[in-house]
Amino acid sequence: MLETYLSWYREGRMDESEFRSVTHHLAQSGLTVEHPKLGCGMLLDVAGEQVRLPVGRILELVGLSVGPLCLQLWLSADTDVVCHVRYVAPDTQVLTFVLGGLTDNEREQATDAVQRLIQRELNRTVALLVDLGGETADEDDDALVLYGRLPILGSWTRRWPTWDTRAVSGN
Repeated sequence: MLETYLSWYREGRMDESEFRSVTHHLAQSGLTVEHPKLGCGMLLDVAGEQVRLPVGRILELVGLSVGPLCLQLWLSADTDVVCHVRYVAPDTQVLTFVLGGLTDNEREQATDAVQRLIQRELNRTVALLVDLGGETADEDDDALVLYGRLPILGSWTRRWPTWDTRAVSGN
């Protein structure tokens, strides 16, 4: 199944305090690391199974940059957005928010949360890629961003999935 996702490429690696700030900002928009009923966070292991951990431990692991991690961000006790945290270069970190399986309202809430975060972090933002359900499945997103082969840039509009695009010259 092809997924809708947002991939935020940012300069540098977030330490624990920076990631705490990012997750705090997302939480202000209703997207939290802490499960609303269980009071803990969830990492996903390589098989996709939930691993319950204290939220502080998840923030610490991301801050240590030990490798890629997959965590759940919660809109409600039974609705989550999977967030893949990975590194594509020593100085470039990627957070990919998977929005598949959400209702239109949930997708809009999650998208708005990420939009607000990126507006706050524009000085660290390298790129934001939006895939509305597999349109770029055959593309290498990392190569597009890292090697300057990004054919279009978009600007946010208020309604999902409208995406205003314009061509960008490499010169």
